[in-house]
Amino acid sequence: MRLSPRTSDRITRIAGFVTVTLAAAFLLAPVLLTAVLSFSNDPYFGVPPDTWGFRQYETLFTDQIWRDALMLSLKIALPVGLLSAVIAVPAVFAIHRSRLPGRNVLHVGGLAGIIIPISAFAVAMYGVLADFGLLGTYAGLVLANTVLALPLMLVVTSAALSRIPVELELAAMVTGASRARAWFGITLRLLAPAMIGGFVLAVVTSFDEAVFINFIGGPGLTTLPKAILDSARLGVDPVIMAVATLLMVATSILMILALKFARSTDE
Repeated sequence: MRLSPRTSDRITRIAGFVTVTLAAAFLLAPVLLTAVLSFSNDPYFGVPPDTWGFRQYETLFTDQIWRDALMLSLKIALPVGLLSAVIAVPAVFAIHRSRLPGRNVLHVGGLAGIIIPISAFAVAMYGVLADFGLLGTYAGLVLANTVLALPLMLVVTSAALSRIPVELELAAMVTGASRARAWFGITLRLLAPAMIGGFVLAVVTSFDEAVFINFIGGPGLTTLPKAILDSARLGVDPVIMAVATLLMVATSILMILALKFARSTDE
């Protein structure tokens, strides 16, 4: 029996809708389950919880261990985002707007953080920080996380700068602007959305980092990911559900704000 084109098209649309729905449900089910369990009032895991409430969120913000871990993660992540931007933006100008010898090598070297396995990277970083006396220090963690987050900022800003026509800068210089003024007045303004997006990615990457802290962290340096791992090793604490939910919400808000800023800039 041969189906008509109209019937075949309808079957295809239905099959596509079902496939997309099942895929979305498969991806979102853990997220929704985590959010639901974060409102458990029980001191242990249970599905479904015996009682409901805000116990996990109260514990997260009142328990000294969790609060200190959260604050340390923020104190590391924000400087990492700023340092990544300060290093990556001049680097992408050198790569795409200069004749610097070896600029391709510079580009590849800047991506080492996402090319080399993080465990091997952490071992090498351990030796470097030990030589400079930064092992087990706050400054050492910031520098190590910057090396890890820098490639993301570099990839985002490099892709954005490659799409900005160099003729815009040349036109500005023809009308009397210096090269520096053309860069700051035109190119950096167009690059701003990518810089913000890269900053968000760098902050989130640093905030979620759980390998370096175990290799190069010291006494009193416990970030939120390390506190979660310690909790999972010593006895699963349902507070991690509240932590995961807040991280998902915060990351979503940051990305939405970055997208809105990018659209407003384009308009």
